[in-house]
Amino acid sequence: MRETADERRRKARVARLEAESREAPAAYRRRVALLAALGYVVLGALALVGLGLPVLAIGAMFATGREWDVQASVGIIVLLVMGAGVLRALWVPVAPPPGYALWADHVPELAADIECLRREAGAPPLDGVVIDSELNAAAVTCPRMFGLLGERRYLVLGLPLLRLLDRDELLAVIAHEFGHFRSGNGRFMAWIYRLRLRWWRMAEAVATSGLLSPLLLSRFFAWYAPHFDAVSFVLAREEEFEADAVARRLVGHAPLASGLIRLEHASAWLDKRMQRPMAERVRAQPKPPLSISAEQARWLRELPPLHVDRVIAAAEREHDVDDTHPVLSKRLAAGEGIPGVVGPGTPASQLFGAPLLAEIERTVDTQWRERFQAPWAEAHAAAEPERQRLAELERDGGPAEADLLAHARLCETLRPEQDPLRLYQQVLARLPDNPSALFRAGVLRVEAGEMDGVAQLERAMRLDAGAIVPVFERLDAWRRDATVALDLAEALERLREAFAAQAASLRARDGVDADDELVAHDLDAEALQALSGSLRALPQVAEAWLVRKRLDLPGEAAHYTLLVAWRGSVASETAGLKRLVAALRLPGSVTVFGDGDSARRALARRVRAVCGPPVYRRGR
Repeated sequence: MRETADERRRKARVARLEAESREAPAAYRRRVALLAALGYVVLGALALVGLGLPVLAIGAMFATGREWDVQASVGIIVLLVMGAGVLRALWVPVAPPPGYALWADHVPELAADIECLRREAGAPPLDGVVIDSELNAAAVTCPRMFGLLGERRYLVLGLPLLRLLDRDELLAVIAHEFGHFRSGNGRFMAWIYRLRLRWWRMAEAVATSGLLSPLLLSRFFAWYAPHFDAVSFVLAREEEFEADAVARRLVGHAPLASGLIRLEHASAWLDKRMQRPMAERVRAQPKPPLSISAEQARWLRELPPLHVDRVIAAAEREHDVDDTHPVLSKRLAAGEGIPGVVGPGTPASQLFGAPLLAEIERTVDTQWRERFQAPWAEAHAAAEPERQRLAELERDGGPAEADLLAHARLCETLRPEQDPLRLYQQVLARLPDNPSALFRAGVLRVEAGEMDGVAQLERAMRLDAGAIVPVFERLDAWRRDATVALDLAEALERLREAFAAQAASLRARDGVDADDELVAHDLDAEALQALSGSLRALPQVAEAWLVRKRLDLPGEAAHYTLLVAWRGSVASETAGLKRLVAALRLPGSVTVFGDGDSARRALARRVRAVCGPPVYRRGR
């Protein structure tokens, strides 16, 4: 996937700030500390003005004997509303993390190890250990009264993590998490690490708190949250290295490195086999699956062989510019490099015993279903027009020849239990030179590990240059996937090299620059309805405007620009827009950005001017 201009700017800014931190670490930390203090000062001042001044005014009126008048009442009410708005916006209740609460007597051996690591790491006592459904571990803090009354601390362990790692690897991961809780010399770094998350939670609360949220407060957070995030990002990344150092000191480099490598490998595998197909299941079935845990366990048992060098290389390419975790190669290099032995050992989950594991599974599955039931139902409802279209195509003896491809595509997205490859083969039997059918059949064959898929992808690109960009998007994803068989990965790389020049030329047209001419979109009512369904699946999108970039290239597919009014937190916008791009079904490429992007305000004005009324408005 081509690196966007925003990602390039982000990388450049992080590199500059990292250089500043290396050159003057003490001064840089003071800068971050002062910026953190500024946030608290501004919030305190707003609350004081909103609540303190009315109290003083009322007291002064009683003390001086001044009569109560309408003008004074209005002023006091306005201030009280502002103060209440500040408190309401900042009252961000942080509940304990969901999951199965693990007590010491459940797994005494593991509980003893956890307590020993906590003491040796210099971390404060825990308020609980929780098991959830994620292939991950986390150190979670829940502040009391904005942190003024202290914090509650939880260690969160994912059930898939317990099934993947052996005991020593798990202890190394736990020690890393305790590194984020540590005191002493690392206390400031750990505090900044947690404070970043707290500010984002407050920013999201302000963005969604309604009319009682003062405009001044909203504007402050719109500036402060991303600025504090950028400046503190460097320290948050350094904190990850420090937490790794704690784990190496307490458990050793080999278990930590082995655990990190295996976690990277399994994460990519579960993403391919579970997370991405789950998006199709949302469209097909009205309710979430009964057991997410059983599916995770099954796919973990089917993990392909681990090639360490490929996992490290894939992690390097996959690295997200918004992720504070350093790339895997740097984390390994900070210790003793690649360990001689990389698992798998006896899974740590065997410490629990079958009855307890079954009880944990039931709790985790129930909570997972409850959490996703509402968004799942909303996304399923958004796909209703596609289900109706599929039903229409299958009436009166089935789809006509002209509709075979559309029928196959709808079946692929709406009936994941069926084999879509068979349908594309039927299309190719009648239309052997159809690039779209060749593309989809090739993708499915490669995903199934079949070498024949490479030839079909090549043929699609030779027949239609418009297939090159979507094929290269898939090639980018497979290049980052170390679970692809080695011989197949090599064949895909040769295919990349053969079409690299053409792909670079075509990708150069994508994106929107200041000099590009924008024209009205050319979507029909059905395509606009499908676009609205994709936008409706993201509740943070309030409105959207769509235009098309004028291209002087005959036969080229269109390139669209979609502007969205994002009403969630800045922290959730990047990931949300990425999900939106992946879900869009437009007849061409697309650039998507939010109206809060300060670097694209001029472009946003042009898009609105060309588009006119929004093509989507929530609730309409």
